[in-house]
Amino acid sequence: MIITADLANAVSKVNPIFLEGTLKIAAADAKMVGLRDGQIVQAVIENRGDHTKLLIGNKEFELPKNMHGGENSKFQAKVSILNNGSAVLNPAGVSISGGNSPPTFLPLSPHFMNLLLHSSGFGNLLNIYSSGFLSSISAHSGLTDIIAKILGLRLNLSTLTASDLKAFILNFGLFNEAILAKKQKLSPKNQKVLLIQLVRMLTERGIDPQSVNRAILDIEASQLETNQNLQNRELFFSLMLPFKDFGSVDFSFSKNAPNNEKDSPYTFNLHTKNEKLGEIWLRVVVEKRINLNMQMWATDEQTYRKAKYGVSNLNRLLSDSGLQISAFEIFNEEKPGEKEMEKEKKVVGENILSGTTIDVEA
Repeated sequence: MIITADLANAVSKVNPIFLEGTLKIAAADAKMVGLRDGQIVQAVIENRGDHTKLLIGNKEFELPKNMHGGENSKFQAKVSILNNGSAVLNPAGVSISGGNSPPTFLPLSPHFMNLLLHSSGFGNLLNIYSSGFLSSISAHSGLTDIIAKILGLRLNLSTLTASDLKAFILNFGLFNEAILAKKQKLSPKNQKVLLIQLVRMLTERGIDPQSVNRAILDIEASQLETNQNLQNRELFFSLMLPFKDFGSVDFSFSKNAPNNEKDSPYTFNLHTKNEKLGEIWLRVVVEKRINLNMQMWATDEQTYRKAKYGVSNLNRLLSDSGLQISAFEIFNEEKPGEKEMEKEKKVVGENILSGTTIDVEA
């Protein structure tokens, strides 16, 4: 489905903590307010100094401190009564204001609830390109053309140009709604549109489209994550770059909300896993628009050594482009915390790193 701007903004106003079943009301309070299973109620969350209040009707409930970090929000919720009599609120809609128009409630579909809980990353999308799934269904009548278009989106590393990369980013799916809002047509090579077309064709032929649907969720969850950061005046987007001759690269770009500094730093992250190079993570922080602080983790020792001895050449190439490497840390190990994040789905504490630090200005 296409995410409209109003729906994207609505979802960004819902704190995902509600969806995790942690917004509960004690049995006695639920009974006093008269909450019933399946009931739809209107609720308001207000920040009052160090206190956060949940208002349902004329009743106030104290919420844990810092549970809701945004502005005051009004939403509709469906009540679920547990066996012990306590109530759990699940958001069913939020209040949307448009200009001078009075606020209206916009319902949130299960699809958007699913997006909020969808784990980040592009594992499902990568699976579409690398698992042989597309090849396995290509024999079915009428699918050859759509599969060729999807596989044709892959980039060539040996001939990659800036225009190729720009075209792929614009057609990844992140900017679909912005393009449509300007009454412009989407490119026929738009990745999200092609995958949606594939789902429809698979359904028509009685083939399970679940794996493709999950890949679309990867893209749409990334869209919502970008939108949520924009609400906080921050920039963030991520995408997966598939290559014909290399595998794939996960790429993300972020810029924190403006602070006292004139220019907030930009952060770029790359991750790839390749049979020839092993697994590689690269983090680049750009300060004052030209100074680069870089960190690289490589599991393959040969890749580590090549990177270590290639820094001088890289510094020369970047200098020709007006950029300067302030420092480059290179580690012959896995990036700390990656496995823990994958298993536990949460960020782990920063570890002390051991590796080689190269001061290119020395």
